[in-house]
Amino acid sequence: MVRWGKRILLSALVVIVGSLAYAQTATQDVYYLTGNFKEVAGTVVTDKGEQRTTFFGSLGFQVIPGKEGLQLVLIELSLISKGVGTGKGPTGLLSLIQIDDDIVWFDPKTGRFSLELRMVLHYELINQLKGFRPTQKQGEMDEFVPYTEVMKGKITGSFPEALKVASQGRVKADATVELELSQGVLGDVRRITLVLQVYLDWTKLLRPAQILKIQPVFIGTGPTDPNRTGRAFDELMRQARELWARCGTVRCIDFSVNDPIYLDKPAYKVLESTAEADNLTNEVNVTDAVEVFVVDRMTFVCDWGGGKCYSLGTAAAKIVSCDQQLSVPAPCPCPDYCPSTCPPCPPCQTGALNYYHLAHELGHALNLYHPPHSSSTAGSIMEPSGFCCDNPNVQSAKNCRNASNPLLYWGSAFCLGKPDIAD
Repeated sequence: MVRWGKRILLSALVVIVGSLAYAQTATQDVYYLTGNFKEVAGTVVTDKGEQRTTFFGSLGFQVIPGKEGLQLVLIELSLISKGVGTGKGPTGLLSLIQIDDDIVWFDPKTGRFSLELRMVLHYELINQLKGFRPTQKQGEMDEFVPYTEVMKGKITGSFPEALKVASQGRVKADATVELELSQGVLGDVRRITLVLQVYLDWTKLLRPAQILKIQPVFIGTGPTDPNRTGRAFDELMRQARELWARCGTVRCIDFSVNDPIYLDKPAYKVLESTAEADNLTNEVNVTDAVEVFVVDRMTFVCDWGGGKCYSLGTAAAKIVSCDQQLSVPAPCPCPDYCPSTCPPCPPCQTGALNYYHLAHELGHALNLYHPPHSSSTAGSIMEPSGFCCDNPNVQSAKNCRNASNPLLYWGSAFCLGKPDIAD
């Protein structure tokens, strides 16, 4: 799913081009209205009838003043629920995110707005019954792409009458979202309706940061366990923050890290099969975060480290990594795994060899695929284990624009970097 692809940030001024069907000069101011919501009541109709649930998520508009008044573009709408029942079982975590940024019909006098929606729907029951899409190439074992469904409908609502742009402050928005299943896989979730009230914050020129919450899961009895896993996590997370902060001139993406959860199950310290990795991800479920499970080693991926990301681009995304990312054995392991685009592997030294593994897997959680997929850039962090079985220390503007996950929420962060590739 391509996100933010219809806007170009130039000298801190946004120019709307292409299919948005209107061009703005670089001298015009651009504003944003963004906010998050939680515990919003809604109904979900499944094959078992109508059920009540609550949603949390985010809403964001780009606001462009013009001679005809204000023009609004919906840049973010995400909805997440713990789920409801179906005839095949509980849906598990259920999430939706809009497919495209679109111009909103807006009446500046009354404050009313509306927009036709297309949203990607995913729920964990789809994974359980359908598995994952058969997209892996030989040797590429970390992309587990889920089957998803599409819902169509509309969002209608209102701002205060005679809405005026501001550099700061808050605005209340009332909105109704009505969705019906358009393209199904299981087809058990048929309609979704919710009425929300959300307070949106004004910002000018630079869009607010979007934050992805991370839940580390280590194997051990607790933080004082000398044999616990997770020794590599802080360094891998530090490198991931730095690499994704390079999106700053395009879009600000940051991470919030919860305190670790400790799983006292020593059998998971060394994973010897894909099935063990799959089972590990079922041990912990956190509704509002991407779980990052850190084991000691994974022997079934050449004993060089390795990792996996399940359910790319959805609220159900989970990552499995290992401490051996920073202790890769010598000589260069598994040379047949390295893509043909890599330079020949020199003798590898034991030590810190795979700094950017977690940054790569978080890219998958943000709905980015391996090149040459159109979502990502060749030669960037999204290359599958690029240089001597490490991922390239290279960020691209395309990766930054296309990153997407319903769990992203609006927040504050400093993103002052610049992508290495300005594509």
